[in-house]
Amino acid sequence: MIIDPIDLNLIRQLELQGTIPVHDFFSKFHVSRKEILTRIKNFEETGFISSYGFKLFLPGIHGGKWYWGCIAGEATSKFRLGETIPFLEEMVENLSFPPGVCPNISLLFYAKNLKEIKQLSHKLTGVKYSEVYKVGEYNIAMPRVLLKDDWKLIDDFCNTTKISYSMIHSLLNNPKSGREMELSRLIWTRKNRQGILSIAPNFNWNIIKNYMHIHLAIVTNIRVKEIHRILKDIGYVGNIASRFKKRYLQVEFDLWGFSDFRIVVQALSRIERLTIEGCSFAYRNRVYDDWVKDYVQDQI
Repeated sequence: MIIDPIDLNLIRQLELQGTIPVHDFFSKFHVSRKEILTRIKNFEETGFISSYGFKLFLPGIHGGKWYWGCIAGEATSKFRLGETIPFLEEMVENLSFPPGVCPNISLLFYAKNLKEIKQLSHKLTGVKYSEVYKVGEYNIAMPRVLLKDDWKLIDDFCNTTKISYSMIHSLLNNPKSGREMELSRLIWTRKNRQGILSIAPNFNWNIIKNYMHIHLAIVTNIRVKEIHRILKDIGYVGNIASRFKKRYLQVEFDLWGFSDFRIVVQALSRIERLTIEGCSFAYRNRVYDDWVKDYVQDQI
């Protein structure tokens, strides 16, 4: 599959919130609703979006203090996820070279105790190294109260045989029955922050032929602010994510082909006190919702 910058912006919106704010997108890119739906349908037909998964916003359901966290790890071919991490939301897989300088798996989860998850992460089968950090923190005094009928609506939706983005778009923007209207109120969007359910795509990045999301692992004592300036001078925007193993600074890029990759690597290689130790490429995202369906069933 070949994509363009408009496709990439659609993909990023789907990653962030599972839906496209059509009016905002039209104002910025002058792309009609019909074209947006056509482009996303192409993602589905080519297999880039292989399916959709469901996420529950547990802090909004239970209230109290919660963490949204991430396990960044170095996994081997023996890696098995199993049921080790409760309330696991998503698994991100990367292709990393050489092994050990970039995480090749990232596991996103909800938890009330990060220390407990850190202990559990060491029990993951086939993981040589892992580190746990906080992505977000919630402290909700008044959780949303859901009735049994609400949970039945969610259960029916989670067991829908085939979900497409056009179905999601119609449900959120033009519900055709009272039942669909009630369900749309339960789904989280930027405009409906009281929602507790969201739908997110499973991505197969390997399908895309002309673009790559890449992490370069660099070792340097140059300050992050100065690295940002260097990247700007090169002409590329690079998000500096974190350090892996307290040593390898992860710098993210959206690159359009080998020529972009070569320019960035050559420019960084000329900088004194900075070495490139390796890289990783986005490979696959999977929403982990097996426990979600069981959780919903238990509420009925």
